[in-house]
Amino acid sequence: MKLRTRLLPALLATCASAPLFAQTSSVTLFGIVDMGFLHDSGNAAGTNNKLNSGIMSGSRFGLMGSEDLGGGNKAIFMLEGGVNVDNGSSAQGGTLFGRQAWVGLEGSLGRLTLGRQYTTVAMAQVEFDPFSTGMTGTSASLISAGGQGGSNRANNVAKYYLGHASGFNGELSYAPGEVAGSSSTNSQLGASVGYTRGPFGMKIAYAKANDAVAPGKDAKMTFIGAKYDFGVATAFVNYVINRGSIVPGTVNDKSEDLLLGARIPAGARGRVIVSFINKNDRTADNHDARLYAIGYVYDLSKRTSLYTSYTYIDNKASNTSPTGFYKVWNANDVGNALAGNQAFAIGINHRF
Repeated sequence: MKLRTRLLPALLATCASAPLFAQTSSVTLFGIVDMGFLHDSGNAAGTNNKLNSGIMSGSRFGLMGSEDLGGGNKAIFMLEGGVNVDNGSSAQGGTLFGRQAWVGLEGSLGRLTLGRQYTTVAMAQVEFDPFSTGMTGTSASLISAGGQGGSNRANNVAKYYLGHASGFNGELSYAPGEVAGSSSTNSQLGASVGYTRGPFGMKIAYAKANDAVAPGKDAKMTFIGAKYDFGVATAFVNYVINRGSIVPGTVNDKSEDLLLGARIPAGARGRVIVSFINKNDRTADNHDARLYAIGYVYDLSKRTSLYTSYTYIDNKASNTSPTGFYKVWNANDVGNALAGNQAFAIGINHRF
């Protein structure tokens, strides 16, 4: 639903000294309502059945808008809050706009935004995950988003993005830790460079979160992603190098992740999604893991989809190990203590 307002030239005729403000502005109300049935197993506490909000993509509502400043420039903003549809509460710990909250400027020289935003690695991860970090097949179950504690968002972020007609794009982000007397404590840095042309896309992203593991112990990761649309299927490849990066609950002191996946059209409205991830833990603990996932999405319309997925994680370490038990999560349940190493989901996703 869109609410658009044009400031009438006749109204501004009384303010002849300020014709500069006769610009066009727009505000868009948007959101997603996602709800489904989730069955988890493999947890030490036993199986868990529940109705879950945001399995395919987190349920949300938001406002985004822009104002034409002239000369190809505009002011932009985003306020986006997560909603738990199963009980009506706010997601992201009850924060009103916990998903995103930022304001910025956009023009021929790029886009600068300030506020709570996704990490640079998280933006690359969702683009090159065949499940788009949703359903039970989300790559977030084994691959870090690069933020503090493994979070895919950060507060106090200054982010600059530039895309070019040639297909190249780049992003820089920095979040100060806001600790008195220290400019580096708890700060976060992200950078990426990518290329998209026709059926091909690739991106290299880097993240560094200072003091993420412990004071003085930083988390670093390098993410390399690529995809190619062959027509009959779109293939995905990720290669990730971890040096202290965190999958929520598990520090990857030294590991490499490899993802292979595909999206396969199934008729005019459906698609099959498959993903395999191998986590190679190169520490003495050797907490390797493998993820196997398959999903199906059927579009009832442009805005409403039905979906289902099944995922299994083969943990090479004991499921009771605090550093070796990786769990199956989804778009809303990252870090859920009740999740197990197997999960099945079926649900409906509506976008407005």
